[in-house]
Amino acid sequence: MQWTGRREGGCKGDAGAASFLEMVMIHIRFSFRRLPALLLLSWAMQSCQPDPMEGGFNFNFSFSFEGEPLRYDSVVYTIASGNQIRVGNIQYFISDVALVDNAGNRHRFQDSANRIHYVDSDIPETLRWETGEAFETGVYEYVEFTYGLDSVLNRSHVFRDPPESGMFWPEALGGGYHYMKLNGYWRNAEDSLSGRWETFGFHAGIGQTWQGGTAVAFHQNYRRLIDTVRIFLTGGEIRELTLDMDVAEWFCNPHVWDFNYFGGAVMQDQEAQQAIRDNASGVFSIQ
Repeated sequence: MQWTGRREGGCKGDAGAASFLEMVMIHIRFSFRRLPALLLLSWAMQSCQPDPMEGGFNFNFSFSFEGEPLRYDSVVYTIASGNQIRVGNIQYFISDVALVDNAGNRHRFQDSANRIHYVDSDIPETLRWETGEAFETGVYEYVEFTYGLDSVLNRSHVFRDPPESGMFWPEALGGGYHYMKLNGYWRNAEDSLSGRWETFGFHAGIGQTWQGGTAVAFHQNYRRLIDTVRIFLTGGEIRELTLDMDVAEWFCNPHVWDFNYFGGAVMQDQEAQQAIRDNASGVFSIQ
C-alpha cells in the first residue's frame, strides 16, 4: 500500500475542527454586532422605569355648629354673645391649597382650575371637590389653604357665570369677590317671646378706610390657615378629606360677636371685617 500521509477518516476530523472554529468566530462577530442594540435596550428599560408611586386627594365640605351637623332655617342657635340665630345658607371660597410634607416642602395643585374652589350649602355638587391631581406617596404633616381669595386671585370679572359671579364685591368697596356669605336671621334672647327676627348678612371681603363718605384705603381680610392633620398617602390611593366649618366659631373666638353692636350688614365696616378675619382661625378643621 502506498503511504499518502493521511489516515482513514483524517480529513473528516480536520473539517469538523474547522467547522467548530468557524462557528465560534461567527458567534463572536454576531455578539459584537448585538452589543450596541443590547446596550440601547438596557438604557431604554432604565429610562422607562415608573415614576414614584402616586396617590390623590378629594375634598368634601360640611358645616356644623359646636360639633353637631348644622341645621338650617328652622333651628335656633344661641351664640356666645347671647344672640339667637337661624342660618339660611352659606357660600365661601377656599383657594391655594398646599399639602406640606415632613421636610417642609409645599405641594400645590398644578392645574390652574384647582386654584380656587367655590362651596355653597345650597348646591350639593359644590360640597365635593374631585381634584384629579396626583401627589407622591408619603407622609404629609399638615394642610395649608386660604379662606377666601388673596390679593393675587381676587380680581374683578374673573367669574362670568353664576353661582360664583354672584359673589362679586362692589368696586367702590375694593372689588373682587366676597370671601364668604353667611346669611340668616338674628334676635336678642329677650325677643324670643315676641318672635321678632332681623335679617343678617355676615359677609366677608375687602375692607375699607373711609373719609367723608369715600374709601381712601382698602384692607385685605383673607386668612391663610393651617390644619395639622397628618396624612399618610400610599400608592394608588385616593384619600377623602372633609373640611368642616364650625359656624359657632365665627361668633366667639377671639372676638365675641354681638349683633346688637355690629348690626346685620358689615360690608363697609372694617372693624367687623377684622373681627371676622381673626375669628377664622378656629372655624375650619380637616378630618
